[in-house]
Amino acid sequence: MAGLVSSSVAPAVAADPVDGARTSGDAMFPNVGNGGYDALNYDIDLAWTPDAVQTGSVVAGSIVATSTMTARASAPLRSFSLDFEGLVVDSVTVDGTPAAWQRDIDAGAIRHKLVVTPATPVTGEFRVTIAYHGVPQAHVDADGSYEGWNATTDGATMLGQPVGNMTGFPHNNTPGDKATYSISLDVPTTLTDATGAGAAPAAAVSNGELLSKTPSADGTRTTWAWQQTKQMASELLLISIGRYDVIESSVTLTDGSTIPAWSFVDSTSTTANKATVTTAVSQLGPIIRNLESLYGPYPGRSAGVVVDRVPRGINYALETQDRSFFPTRINTSTLVHELAHQWYGNNVSPTTWTDIWVAEGMATWSESYYAGSDGFGAGTASREAQFDAWNSTPAEEADWTIAPGAQTDSASLYDYQTYDRSAQFWAALRVAIGDDAFFDVVKQWQLRNSGTSTTGADLLALAEEISGRDLEAFYTDWILDADKPAWPDQFTLALTTAATAPLDREASTSYTLTADNTGLVPLASSTATLDVSGILDRASINEATLPVGVTLSGDELVWTIPATDPGRTATTTFEVTIADDASGGVLTAEAVTSLGGTCAVCASTLAVREYPVDAQAPVIVGETAVGSMLTATTPGWTEGTSFAYSWAVDGTPIPDATTPTYVIPPTAEGRTVTVTVTGNLTDYLTQSRTSAPVGPVVAAVVPSPSASPSVSAAAVPPAGPGQLGATGSEAPIAAMMWALAAVIGGAALSVMAVRRRRVTRASDAI
Repeated sequence: MAGLVSSSVAPAVAADPVDGARTSGDAMFPNVGNGGYDALNYDIDLAWTPDAVQTGSVVAGSIVATSTMTARASAPLRSFSLDFEGLVVDSVTVDGTPAAWQRDIDAGAIRHKLVVTPATPVTGEFRVTIAYHGVPQAHVDADGSYEGWNATTDGATMLGQPVGNMTGFPHNNTPGDKATYSISLDVPTTLTDATGAGAAPAAAVSNGELLSKTPSADGTRTTWAWQQTKQMASELLLISIGRYDVIESSVTLTDGSTIPAWSFVDSTSTTANKATVTTAVSQLGPIIRNLESLYGPYPGRSAGVVVDRVPRGINYALETQDRSFFPTRINTSTLVHELAHQWYGNNVSPTTWTDIWVAEGMATWSESYYAGSDGFGAGTASREAQFDAWNSTPAEEADWTIAPGAQTDSASLYDYQTYDRSAQFWAALRVAIGDDAFFDVVKQWQLRNSGTSTTGADLLALAEEISGRDLEAFYTDWILDADKPAWPDQFTLALTTAATAPLDREASTSYTLTADNTGLVPLASSTATLDVSGILDRASINEATLPVGVTLSGDELVWTIPATDPGRTATTTFEVTIADDASGGVLTAEAVTSLGGTCAVCASTLAVREYPVDAQAPVIVGETAVGSMLTATTPGWTEGTSFAYSWAVDGTPIPDATTPTYVIPPTAEGRTVTVTVTGNLTDYLTQSRTSAPVGPVVAAVVPSPSASPSVSAAAVPPAGPGQLGATGSEAPIAAMMWALAAVIGGAALSVMAVRRRRVTRASDAI
């Protein structure tokens, strides 16, 4: 039918629902983390109650909790999973509707999945709420350490790194999926220790800002409400319940603004230990401001520390976001380390646990820099401190057999490669690219990636971008190879020249390169590369005379710097010869060093003497008759010269006669014509020359009456008025007629001439 229009475009079909992945693809923990959605926020409402009767050395207790995860699915999900270890699930709803669920558990494979199947597939933003209860347990890492929910002598502390927080609440347990948090902790108002002695006010600590402390109607319990509005990886969540002295203070940041600080110290700590914590709290402002000068603005909205007496299994400090956790006591070096993590590890987190080395290496390096004379202290400079650590570990040691960026065994996650070797990497990177680029990388890593999770490959790309260096081999050696990496060369390069005055043609001069070894190891693989294109356009380099170690390839001259001990200098010299036709301008050379090199003076400019442009008197060609065109030619001038022209009659310049050609006017009859040319060429001295005079100019030539009508006026020069026999008052008329000939042609002029003759004869008759 005429009204129907067919279309080849198929109608849109909604994507079929899929099951979300039960892994985040982390090589270190292949069964932890989940796919198919992005967690946006966790709202945790948890009540903890100690058992009425205590029989052990730590407090036994249980929780009743509800946790809601708000997430966004990128495609319709038929099912999805969360990580959740232990505890009893009471109910699961998705967007308020009951959902089916099951547990998928293999403790040996570190797989603890809560698999949720909503009544209808979810897409876009959705909410899953899980109600649960029970006695939370510690998670034992492959290296034997404890994390997750741990009972203490007067309460409990939950620490998540790397994967233990799944013992306290269900979530997407990967540092690659960050979210915001609301944490409500309902705990007894006072607590005793496991023996029932030492009743003291209790506190419930978490991340972010303390919104409120709300007592129950009978005053026996208090709800502590915390809110974390900054993006936070799940392993950085802290829940600590116990008898705490609370220290409220504030921290002034570099920009003059202030943030609140809540710190907590175990009430049963010794007086001396409490004094140490008080001192640490007073140092928060100065340390944070110093670290801001390295990393950029402090990324949190609050600060503080938590110092608790804990069992040996969790006897380690941890960079829980905003307020780091310390077991029993605190010292300045560890405080610096954990505060550095507020940027490195917290503000910018690893995407997978393999890349934990980025943050742990930086925090460890920061300790040495903060205390060192090159940083904020008076101790050993960080370069020397990290070099000594590298140098004192023999190449055959097992410490070098795990590559930081290729590790897959969680049992060795917190070994030498993650802390020491990675701190040495940061120190070596500083040597390799220089201070300016290094500190820019350190800060830009935070400014560009704030609130995100990144990879080691991202760090490599940023370092290459900012430094302008190819760091692939360096990065592979330090981060991906399972052996002892090489400490980089460090040297200062200088380029000098012997000449001081402008150079003459065919003169020779020399260039000298020096490399001062300012590093801690002998120079072993260093080079200096000169761009000599600015030399070779006016001079030459004789390859046969180049010294050993210096090679010329195209426009690049490369010096392979010989082995040179620390504190010593290597030198080489090469010669150049100015071309026999060079004039003016400069010889330029610029050097670029290999990794570890910096420039004292790496650019040179030498002037070449200016010579006059080659010049000869111009030659005028053409007939010297009125109406004829003369042309100025310029033989013998330097190629490329541009010219300005000035024509003259009897030595008097003709205004506006400034082109290479000149049509002789009637007024020039009987006179001579000259032309002066002025030659200009970049880098040459300007020259002017005047031609020999031509002429005197004769009258225009009268064309023959039998001249072919096809001959143009340009081809047949017009005759002067004298050739018509015009005399006296007739001369101006004749001149006008011959000027007209240039336009209407010789044949027409002949007819006009005949007519004029007839008129003349008639006049004579009269």
